[in-house]
Amino acid sequence: MATMVHEVLGETVKRYGDRPALRVKRDGGWRTTTWSVYARDARRVARALIKLGVQPGTGVSLIGYNSPEWLEADVGAILAGAFPAGIYTTNTPEQVRYITDHCDAKVSFADTAEQVEKFVVEQERLPKLEVVVQMLGKPKEPTRGRLRVIGWEELLTLGDGVPESELEARIAAQKPDDVCTLIYTSGTTGDPKAVMITHTNLVWTAECIAKTLDFTSNEVTISYLPLSHIAEQMLSIHGPMAMGSVLYF
Repeated sequence: MATMVHEVLGETVKRYGDRPALRVKRDGGWRTTTWSVYARDARRVARALIKLGVQPGTGVSLIGYNSPEWLEADVGAILAGAFPAGIYTTNTPEQVRYITDHCDAKVSFADTAEQVEKFVVEQERLPKLEVVVQMLGKPKEPTRGRLRVIGWEELLTLGDGVPESELEARIAAQKPDDVCTLIYTSGTTGDPKAVMITHTNLVWTAECIAKTLDFTSNEVTISYLPLSHIAEQMLSIHGPMAMGSVLYF
């Protein structure tokens, strides 16, 4: 039985590799990503993070509305041994700065130029942050102050230059009880608290959801609640991954 996120993903790809995993409506039509392509691109993200110097046990912050790229960035960070840390899209630049700084992010993801700007205006207070990946659209400029801003395709191309063996070494070094995701609390007093969630926690909970609700690979899920919340991560990332079902954005 799988106890780690990469094991679940690998088993699902073996069973359902050619079946749809993610569907998003863009430019007037539906774009489909199969499980095999989902896993391939998550691994490309992971290799790109290695290329950009992201170390195991450090954070990678993400802000943006629900999208295939958000999931691939999240899973890619986990594969690289880093901790994805989601940020609510409505958070202010100061709140974005706090989470990004707190999780020691060297690389962050934002879906639009407007969200990229939240990192740009706070860059002097983010000494560890070096790169912001704009997941949708082409960045206005390749550098903003001392920050490097790259697009999604540029990120994936960076990953292609890193040997698979380097990623496999990162994956092999991880253990079931290792932390693999940070969830920052909302609605609490003071600054958000980083909840540390392990591989075992995510995998076990996803399996329980599928068994309790009698879900199968034939389920169809719509992703719409904020992905920075653990409930939506279970329903959009880890639940469908455990079942091999399709997710719509």
